[in-house]
Amino acid sequence: MSYDYPELYYRIYPKVISRVDEHLSGNYSMEEITKEQMEKMVDDIYIKMVEECPEIHEDPYERRHRGRYRGMQNIFYGRSRIVRDLITILLISELLRRNQSFYPL
Repeated sequence: MSYDYPELYYRIYPKVISRVDEHLSGNYSMEEITKEQMEKMVDDIYIKMVEECPEIHEDPYERRHRGRYRGMQNIFYGRSRIVRDLITILLISELLRRNQSFYPL
């Protein structure tokens, strides 16, 4: 049985590869990447995705449709949060993959 990845994966993954290539540039050590650098990489990829697909940043089910009091109490995960999480997962996965291939078992 063949499983295809969602279209969003095919749009994000090349950007992740490109950003990792730019950042590492021959240095394959993941230990040297700080949390701030990681967040910057995620932000850069997210900005490119919003330029390509502006609907990601414009969530139709914003909190304004809920009651003010109730909307403030519930945790809200919109499209932008989900896309950022997916970018982070793919970024960490790629960094780990490269780190593992650099240090053979």
